[in-house]
Amino acid sequence: MPANHFGERIAANYDADLEMFDPDVVEPAAQFLADLARTGSALELGIGTGRIALPLRRRGVRVHGIELSEAMNVPSAGCRRARRPSSGG
Repeated sequence: MPANHFGERIAANYDADLEMFDPDVVEPAAQFLADLARTGSALELGIGTGRIALPLRRRGVRVHGIELSEAMNVPSAGCRRARRPSSGG
């Protein structure tokens, strides 16, 4: 398993980075990706808290995501997430 650099400390403050969530940044990126997806689905690697996935979903794109970090992998409305298999038996 690759190293996880997005643990609890990073995840706790990730959404507080207002520049990264600025609509002037997110909305053009989401629109570009929605245009690429057209009527298809999107797969986001490192979906995190849904910064890009949620605006895509609002545009009608079916979004699937993969997230390595359990701390970053919080449920987002309308987004399906592929969870890492548990190590338990």
